Amino acid sequence: MTIGEALKRERESLGLTQEEMTKNIIQKSHYSKIERNIEGISADSLFKILFAHHIDVDEFLESIKDTYTSKEDVKAGLLEKRMMNAFNTSNTEAVKKCLAEILELDENLIFKYRALIAVATFDGNLDQLSENTRKNIVKKFNDFNNWVENIDSLRLLANCMSVFTQAQLDNNIDYLLNYYRKKDDHPEIKIERVAIICNNYLYYCYYSDVNGDNIKKCLDYLKNLPKNIHFLFYHISCNFYTNLFNGNKKEAIDIKESLCKWGYENRVKSWKV
Repeated sequence: MTIGEALKRERESLGLTQEEMTKNIIQKSHYSKIERNIEGISADSLFKILFAHHIDVDEFLESIKDTYTSKEDVKAGLLEKRMMNAFNTSNTEAVKKCLAEILELDENLIFKYRALIAVATFDGNLDQLSENTRKNIVKKFNDFNNWVENIDSLRLLANCMSVFTQAQLDNNIDYLLNYYRKKDDHPEIKIERVAIICNNYLYYCYYSDVNGDNIKKCLDYLKNLPKNIHFLFYHISCNFYTNLFNGNKKEAIDIKESLCKWGYENRVKSWKV
């Protein structure tokens, strides 16, 4: 869907004429050509129109994303969704098929590294990962400037913890948490990305029987996340791991069983208790 098509859809859903949709931000004649994909629209004008009509920006951008993303990245996004579904349903054959297709991508090196580690973890074959692959992943991570702000480096850290030495991992997690504690104006997407890393670190430490230096810090980070519906699952995860690390296995089992009963079995299948 193009920007023009998405604007037309929003306008029609609001029951507005083209002139009403413009809010005098741009000329009606120009807007009409935008809807017909004859002319483009500046970012300033687009967002002014979206905000003027209280249109959900995230939803709007999601609807046009595939049109303005490279074919390679669109394919990678679809493969990532397929792989997540395969993991959640423990479909080994589908996981391997997805990995093969991911490795055939021309670019997306970080996605390939993340997929390799995820599949090796899924199969229980992390020990078979070559030393060269491990070194390349760590090198790629270290090549990032200001890695605490880069989405790709944060994704790499979240999914590839096992390739770092424990000292490297703990230093990275400690630096990350200190950085995000210094100020509270980080965008929600970054806050959630750090929450994912904390969640994965707790999983890694508990199920690998590792006494990591940042267990308490990660639990505290999850505990102090905003108390809204968006972060609800992270608060539940915090309670789950708090019980596990405190030896309260029965309480952890109760949390998992409750989530399964409420229909979240796929979300907690990896919570082995």
